[in-house]
Amino acid sequence: MEVSPVVHQVNQTNQSELEPGTISHTAARLLLWGQRPSRGLARVEFYDEFSRQQVVRELENKLQEQGIIFQEIVLPRWEKPSFVLNFLLTQLAELESGVVSITGFETAFSDASLVDALQLINFNRENLARFNLRQIWWMNHDFTNKVIRYMPDLNSWFFLRLFLTENSTQATNYNQLFTDKNTVHDPYNLPGTAVNFVGREQELSRIHQAFQQSSPVVLSGMGGSGKTELALQYAWQHKGDYPAGICWINVLNSDPGLAILFFAREYLGLNITNQGTLSERVRYCWQNWPEGNALIIFDDVRDYDQITSYLPQGKESRFRVLITTRFSYLGVSLSTINLDVLTAAQALDLLQTYLGKERLTAELEAAKQLCQCLGYLPLGLQLLGSFLRQATTETLANIKEKFPKKGLKYLNSDKEEVRSIKTILDLSWQLLETEEQKLALYLSLFASAPFPKHLIISLFSDEAKDEIEKWLTDSLVKLNLLKSLGNEWYQLHPLIRLYLREKLEGSEIANTAKSRYCTVMTDTSRTVPQTPTLDIIQNLTPLIPHIEQAVREYPEYIADKDLVSSYTGLARYYQGQGLYAIAEPYYQACLTATRTRLGDNHPDVATSLNNLAGLYDCQGRYTEAEPLLVEALDLYKRLLGENHPHVAASLNNLAYLYNSQGRYTEAEPLYLEALDLIKRLLGDNHPHVATSLNNLAALYDSQGRYTEAEPLYLEAINIATQALGENHPHTQTFYRNYLEMLSQLPEAELRQRFPDEVVEMLKPKPPHP
Repeated sequence: MEVSPVVHQVNQTNQSELEPGTISHTAARLLLWGQRPSRGLARVEFYDEFSRQQVVRELENKLQEQGIIFQEIVLPRWEKPSFVLNFLLTQLAELESGVVSITGFETAFSDASLVDALQLINFNRENLARFNLRQIWWMNHDFTNKVIRYMPDLNSWFFLRLFLTENSTQATNYNQLFTDKNTVHDPYNLPGTAVNFVGREQELSRIHQAFQQSSPVVLSGMGGSGKTELALQYAWQHKGDYPAGICWINVLNSDPGLAILFFAREYLGLNITNQGTLSERVRYCWQNWPEGNALIIFDDVRDYDQITSYLPQGKESRFRVLITTRFSYLGVSLSTINLDVLTAAQALDLLQTYLGKERLTAELEAAKQLCQCLGYLPLGLQLLGSFLRQATTETLANIKEKFPKKGLKYLNSDKEEVRSIKTILDLSWQLLETEEQKLALYLSLFASAPFPKHLIISLFSDEAKDEIEKWLTDSLVKLNLLKSLGNEWYQLHPLIRLYLREKLEGSEIANTAKSRYCTVMTDTSRTVPQTPTLDIIQNLTPLIPHIEQAVREYPEYIADKDLVSSYTGLARYYQGQGLYAIAEPYYQACLTATRTRLGDNHPDVATSLNNLAGLYDCQGRYTEAEPLLVEALDLYKRLLGENHPHVAASLNNLAYLYNSQGRYTEAEPLYLEALDLIKRLLGDNHPHVATSLNNLAALYDSQGRYTEAEPLYLEAINIATQALGENHPHTQTFYRNYLEMLSQLPEAELRQRFPDEVVEMLKPKPPHP
């Protein structure tokens, strides 16, 4: 596990002049970038066309004053992907040098060919980037999200990424930037619904009527009664009633507050600060939600306290809240619809959608008896129907004889309907081939939350990829053992997951499966960087329940070498959002696990100490952080020797702590020692050298020693740009620190050294009225 030095970020006292998103700031950043002689790509996400045009006009004028050529390319509309690509390559080839502005991505392709187009552009990224030009790619919010999803490689090549959020039309409500359906995601994250859905018209009507009187509304019913499906059917059928969006939250294996933040960022485009508590940030979402009615669905709530602090305020009547639960009473008086099982007639209608009228009528009495045995539960009937649709030679009477008699216990229940569901599951299980059964058992290891196909495939060898895809769709989904949510995401019903888990625990592959699952989750956790970007956080959010499953339920199956990565990735995910209270238990659990497994004298224990101290440090809990850092430094020196990169990082981190406390005389020799050691061990151009230079510069900066700080900042920026790229969070931090230092210099000196627009950007602005 790599130990990274803490990156010092200067406290900015004049943030208004550097506030991103304004027209002047965007133009100034593009001007500085455009003046560089090297080629490169920049991406600007914008929300207002008039603001974009104003930036272009300012940029063009300034570049022409300096003799830099500025060109514009507008892509053709609604063409085939290959035509648009060839057009763009031809246009770029005709330009010799300078800056080129490229627009029209949103209307260049039809919706039907958009994904193919993005993948084609992504594949040709080297051809597009080879020209001796500084390219500015303008994209609206919706297209930017598609680029992030479908062009990950090219997206990483954008050295500069800016967000132009200022509205030149002076809109009074910032939310207007996010209400145009062409510039945001369709604000609905609903999973798919069952094709075979009958018999709940009355309940659908009751939900709609209940919302006319009050909110929240609770759907209560036993497992398998169809609560989740009914909530989904209501949401899809009434989608038009909620123009401000429908937010679906699976409460069982995700934090509801985090799920709301994710929805607001991903589907509404809200820019949410990392400051404040989670509840405060959720409250910000409600206050800045687009105009119009919205529906929030909390699925599978076990305790009302899970969601109470995240609910919209009472005065926000445009928010409708729908809750599903297995409990008849959640501890608070709410409008509750108790979901009964289907009637006998409704159960037969549902079964008929699978078997057809002729087959059902031929064995009507047996069908009635089967429906009764299954307690008229939709889940049991769906499983039965799916099984019989595959087992075409089986008679319903024969199936009835296989059902257990009363008194037997299955799934820890003596209810006949639950035991009957177990019988159907047993019959479906027998239809699976051995390898299909193995796949199903592995799936039970995932948390009770949606999981993607690529994680499923990761559990097995690459050679089995094609077979796994076939088993998923042709067997497990067709038998209703697994639900396909679309876009290669799947989910197990809780009762089916319990059934498969019990089978796994009794199988000979249980230990192997759990070890493999933990390895895959560790590999996923290891991808979380020390400072995760918003893109990384949003991509990881749906996977977090499954990573947490590994450390919570199978910690003994995590390999010794993977302990730090397993816990630290989760901690960084939460720490990167300012959720320190959630991150801390993972850092503490990591320290406990490494000490218990590896003993007190192990480098991973030192790393765990260092990481926990870093969390305390960023919260200003210096007295708690210092002994941990001192212990970590001592451990590294004893175990790894004086000349090791971990020792240098630990020296840097302790110096950072002293600097934060104003203990400059103690910090400086540690920073100098760390810088010398890192250069000797890693070379002059390593990213950690840039971090060390930045931190030493920040120390001098905080003491007003600007002439000593400036060359260090510039060297740090140069190294980071070459090693990490202009858009890396560390590079951006070094750059901001440098600009903040410049803003402290006399204006006369700045005007001698920099263009007027840069000086204006650095000058303090009056506060907004």
